[in-house]
Amino acid sequence: MTMELSRPNLRGLRSALGFSRESIARVLDVSTRTVERWEGGTNTDNADVMRRLDELSEIVRLGQEIYGDDLAWFMATPRQSLGNRTPAAVLVRGDLDDVLGILSQAYEGQWG
Repeated sequence: MTMELSRPNLRGLRSALGFSRESIARVLDVSTRTVERWEGGTNTDNADVMRRLDELSEIVRLGQEIYGDDLAWFMATPRQSLGNRTPAAVLVRGDLDDVLGILSQAYEGQWG
């Protein structure tokens, strides 16, 4: 599933995650200026960026389904399974799979 990079999508993801442009730029491994351009309407065909956006979309979808309006709380709460780091900090480090794994387990009822 490839997501079209558009202003509402990127801003919506950023907002749902509680990220600044700088934070989302780190997650996507691009410059803050690039994020600003994308939010202004410029698109990209960078496959790695699109994959990361797809993963972030899945994280937001699962997080909202599990936590609803408390997604921001989840993102800001340190988790033992993440080495006592917050999901937000783990995402900024580029470890999207770790956060997706926790949410997938929670969704499946495996709260371990």
